Amino acid sequence: MCLLLFFCEPLMIYKKYFKTGQKVQLRVKHPPPPEGRNELLSAVLEGGDANHFDLLLSYDPETIGDYPFHEKMAFELSADALGLGVKVSVVFLKSLSANQIRVLVLPDLKMFQRRVERRLDCTIGIRFTRGKKSLHALRQTWEKNASILANAKTAPSLQGFSPCQLNLSPGGIRFALHPPAEQGDICLMLLDLGDDKTPICTLAEIIWLSENDADGTLRAGMKFINILEQDQKRISRFIQDRL
Repeated sequence: MCLLLFFCEPLMIYKKYFKTGQKVQLRVKHPPPPEGRNELLSAVLEGGDANHFDLLLSYDPETIGDYPFHEKMAFELSADALGLGVKVSVVFLKSLSANQIRVLVLPDLKMFQRRVERRLDCTIGIRFTRGKKSLHALRQTWEKNASILANAKTAPSLQGFSPCQLNLSPGGIRFALHPPAEQGDICLMLLDLGDDKTPICTLAEIIWLSENDADGTLRAGMKFINILEQDQKRISRFIQDRL
């Protein structure tokens, strides 16, 4: 729920609520993703002026690849500021490098109270692959897999799910993995909730990594950047039923 609505110059928005080096999140608005799909990108604010922000995407140039940025592509840009969430509409202007873009800032700043997501420590079946291809190619693979699973009347016969102790929420997942791994890495994941339904397919981005544990693994916090809304609701019900 939005608390405040400002109509002011983008320069004022930039100075008061957005700072150089701040982590931000981009949610695709136009063209809208297919109904029921969420699509996010992570970036760091590198600067700007009265009209635009320069954003460094949190992926190496080879990973961002041929992501389909185009003129008039619109996003909701959000971040944390002053103890609240803050968001503003932006429109893609141009690419500055392989992983740096410039966006037009619109004067529709809103501040809101972030909703606290319930989390659950649990053991479920998991399969994942750290992407070596471009983000564009991984998105296409996710779209294909998610569509197949969403339309399956019975659970496909998929093998290779390893029980994994993890922390789960509708927005992300935390568990230990073997190195190498870096912040910004993308993982294509299948989650088996053990509810006799099809696995959940999602793209997850590594947001943070801990130091190596005693067994040489890394504890990774990941955010779901591509996931079906119905699958997020399944995760919410799964958590609620066990809490």
